[in-house]
Amino acid sequence: MTTTADTTAENADGANAADTEIVPAGVAAGWGLGTLATATMINAPTAALLYFLVTLVKLDPLVVGSLIFVGKVIDVLTDPPIGALSDRTRSPLGRRRPWLLGSSFACGISFALLFNVPELSATGTYLFISFALAVFAISYTGFQVPYMAMPAEMTTDFHQRTKIMSWRVLFMSIGNVAGGGAFAAVAKNLGGERGDYGEAAIYFGAFITLVMLATFFLTSRVRQTKRPHDADEVPLRQHIDWLLINKPLMILIGTKIAIYLGVFASLTTALFFFKSVLKLDENTFFMVFIVQTIVSILMLPVCNWLSRRIGKKPAYMISLGGFSLVATSWLLAGPGESLELLVLRAVLLGAFGAGAHLYGQSMLIDTFALDYQQTGRRREGVLSASFSFVEKACMALAPFIVGVLLSTLGFDKELDPTADQSASAVFAIQLGFIGIPVFCQLACIFLLQFYTLNESDLVEASKK
Repeated sequence: MTTTADTTAENADGANAADTEIVPAGVAAGWGLGTLATATMINAPTAALLYFLVTLVKLDPLVVGSLIFVGKVIDVLTDPPIGALSDRTRSPLGRRRPWLLGSSFACGISFALLFNVPELSATGTYLFISFALAVFAISYTGFQVPYMAMPAEMTTDFHQRTKIMSWRVLFMSIGNVAGGGAFAAVAKNLGGERGDYGEAAIYFGAFITLVMLATFFLTSRVRQTKRPHDADEVPLRQHIDWLLINKPLMILIGTKIAIYLGVFASLTTALFFFKSVLKLDENTFFMVFIVQTIVSILMLPVCNWLSRRIGKKPAYMISLGGFSLVATSWLLAGPGESLELLVLRAVLLGAFGAGAHLYGQSMLIDTFALDYQQTGRRREGVLSASFSFVEKACMALAPFIVGVLLSTLGFDKELDPTADQSASAVFAIQLGFIGIPVFCQLACIFLLQFYTLNESDLVEASKK
């Protein structure tokens, strides 16, 4: 495998025989491990922060949703400059890895801040939350954007990218459990009160930092490309023009808007749905996440096989369609839902969700390769920032939309979390947990009709 020292001696175009080498499993796994930290870092606040601030800190859901939205806007606005700075970074550690190292500690500390809200006046509380969200956003961007630029530099092989992304999906699945389910369950078992969420956040913040540091050390052998000095002078308008001519990338950005808006709306509303609608506790919520994750991991080899047999796009559409059908069945669920039905849904959602995550990630890296062939420039940081921009915009919109729905349709924050809410409040929860995600998945399937990039296209483009 080419080392950092080797790659600094490459030609400016970054293309040589090492581009097509098979990426060793240890190298791919070392990179993929970082997703365990980022998925935990993102999913825990997405699943629990609105719930925590509304039901335990007793803040207005509309105001909290608005603050989360503003925090994510800060996150979004920092993506392009950090992506560009990452592209321009030159160090003995390469372009990306210094960012991984520097962001590791900030990410863990900022995560802990979110759930350790001191007893202040209403204004003081809102100011503290705003500050914590801003620090959290900048820290996450500092790690995520350079991190997601790395796979496009590791190989140009069409199927090796799916292999690399399989490791990402594996660790993403575990991170989804850790952030989406385990965090709330740990807080519940510590006592379930305001201070218990803060204690759990300290433990999870330390975990995030340790995993990010491990990723930094385990990626020392990851192949990296060297960017030409004249690439620094490309104006922003030119970068945008290059993005617009990459039609497959623009289509995938559209699908990602749909996917992430639905995913984050569902995750933001999940605890409300389980406690207020199903009358189940955090431990059952965690159990559903565990089952769904185990199935997702077991399905990854099947997903790899299916994409090679029928193609990434058809496999992606099958996964999205199946996931939508199963998600719609939550409309039939209510108090007293049997454990068997909960497990069955988790199994099916895990099976279809594995493909939905894997194929989208793999196809995205294919469009990065097409960009290099179209422009002759190494712009992985800028492209990663563009994708991260979309992801975070959806992460901003989803809690805001859910907060508006809960506030407008009468969710009563003063009631016990498992108390009966009004019919309109239950409808708001169902919209966030079921309606928005299903609509977004179907929109994604529609957009994929226009995606045409395949392996032969990339091979042909590389010859021009």
